Amino acid sequence: MGGTIAKYVKQRKKVIKVVFSHGEKSIPHHDEGVVKRARRRETKDASAFIGIKETIYLGLADTRLKREVKKKNIEKKVYDIIKQYKPEKIFIPSALDIHPDHQAVHKKVLEILDSRLVSYRVYAFEVWNIMDEDYPRYYEDISDYIRQKMDYIKKFKSQWMYMFTLYLPAYFRARSYGRKVKVKFAERFYRLR
Repeated sequence: MGGTIAKYVKQRKKVIKVVFSHGEKSIPHHDEGVVKRARRRETKDASAFIGIKETIYLGLADTRLKREVKKKNIEKKVYDIIKQYKPEKIFIPSALDIHPDHQAVHKKVLEILDSRLVSYRVYAFEVWNIMDEDYPRYYEDISDYIRQKMDYIKKFKSQWMYMFTLYLPAYFRARSYGRKVKVKFAERFYRLR
């Protein structure tokens, strides 16, 4: 959703990024500490590039988020972040994303909001989706921000072997979504709440 982030920043909206895990197991043949530091540096650089003013790290274990998010202190931390910033919109990974950590984040954020009986506009974004969600769709025109989106993706150099498989599909998906709403490029979201 890099194009939407760039657009919101241009509109002077404050974008807060919450990182549940550093992805330290994403490169199995590298030391986890080295990967964690690289991912944190890349996230900082990418956030500065696109205009995200604040990134909050929860420090959960990569590939174990399904168990990790069940901890009570994580529920409190996430709820406290929401309570502090009172976001206009919350964006979470799609439930149909094939990455189990993305699924865990999706499920936990919705559980927190539902259990606290708080009402926020919540949208799901696609990363590794191979299927469409069965929710109302919302398209954001990113025609003026497609270059920033693509350059933002390139900032995550340690993830390049994964990002490479997303890079061209992200461009063509944005073009396809743009056609659906009669603009050059768009990002699609699913309205969950």
